[in-house]
Order: sequence, then C-alpha cells, then structure tokens
Amino acid sequence: MNFRNISILILLALLFIVSLQNAEIIPVHLLFWKVDISKLLLLIITLVIGILVGMIIPDFLRKSKKKQIKVK
Repeated sequence: MNFRNISILILLALLFIVSLQNAEIIPVHLLFWKVDISKLLLLIITLVIGILVGMIIPDFLRKSKKKQIKVK
C-alpha cells in the first residue's frame, strides 16, 4: 500500500468515527426559523460554506487590488 491509499483509509476511518459521534438531531434557530438537523449535516454545511467563502474572498481581494493599480 502506498501513502495515498493509507491516507484515504485514515480519512475514511475518521469520517466514520465523526459520523457515529455526531448522529444526534439538534434544533437550529436562525432568525424566525427553527430546523431540526443532525449535527453531522450541520458540520458538513458549515464546512462547505467555509470553503466557498475561503475561495471567494481571495479572488475578490485580488480583483480589488488590480483595480487600484489601474486607477493609479
């Protein structure tokens, strides 16, 4: 087995453990809404939003710096 296969197996094992520990349903209150959702799904949604924000903000900053250079 190479390093990649071992890494994938370790990540899958960690995902399985996290899934088992965060399977309970919790209420989520957002403004006027109340939703019952599993902790794991909430973690995944938060992760995806964080990744998207992390990809969008550097692009936005890079574009605004280019505009400042063109204006000068």
